[in-house]
Amino acid sequence: MVSGVAVASAAGANAAVIRAGSTSLLCVLIAVPLVLLLLLSVTRHWSYPGLWPDALQWSQWRVMLSGDRGLLDALVSSLLIAVIVAVGATTAGFLTSQRIAGHRRRGVLLMLALLPFAISPVVLGVTLNYGFIRLQLAASLWGVILAQFLFAYAYAVLLLSGFWNTRIAALSELAESIGADRFQIWWRVRLPLAAGLLGVSLFQTFLISWFDFALARLIGAGRVQTLPLLVFDYFGSGDFRLAAACGVLLVGLPLAAVLLNRRLLAWPLTAASSRV
Repeated sequence: MVSGVAVASAAGANAAVIRAGSTSLLCVLIAVPLVLLLLLSVTRHWSYPGLWPDALQWSQWRVMLSGDRGLLDALVSSLLIAVIVAVGATTAGFLTSQRIAGHRRRGVLLMLALLPFAISPVVLGVTLNYGFIRLQLAASLWGVILAQFLFAYAYAVLLLSGFWNTRIAALSELAESIGADRFQIWWRVRLPLAAGLLGVSLFQTFLISWFDFALARLIGAGRVQTLPLLVFDYFGSGDFRLAAACGVLLVGLPLAAVLLNRRLLAWPLTAASSRV
């Protein structure tokens, strides 16, 4: 009996060590590319086989912060497009998912929402480009927003459709039975309960737009400049240091949001639970 307990304890300790080692290895694998990108963004000379840059400089960041070469314009455009797409797709997706939840052909409608992901963004962008040209939306900011919205909206519908379950329906019926009108049901019952999931949807749809390259290139036709396009252009021209500095901005903002994500989502979920 004692030996069995000792074996179980040893197995548990080994499992804990393996989990800790796996977690540490995963953290290293995530951190190393980010550290290398940050180092490259401040490097002046870095020759093989040196493990550390021979010299550092901040000229890349001075160029970026000074607004030269359209870096700040691209940053503002990327933020503006991503925020509009995220807010619009999440709002429309939440309302649409509520209507789909009660539809008799719910499964078919959810399958249709998968179509934008079943088709390559490049293929879909080329297919829609003719319509964008006819509507005079090609090579415009709103054209890029609309093209990205199609993917983000479909994603939001799929993500938020899981919210509408029997519990939400029962709470809505309960609120209605005690005199709540439609606005109060949405504002006092559904939105507080969905706050956490809506936050996830906003963040995910923001990332869909923020990291988009294909649609911005096709629909924007080179006139709408975003950070992913600038990174590609700088690497293509051989300016690796400025491309790395631009890449730090591209990765850094979502990474900061990820570090805050648990805190941002914990408050709505706690508040919703306390109200129920």
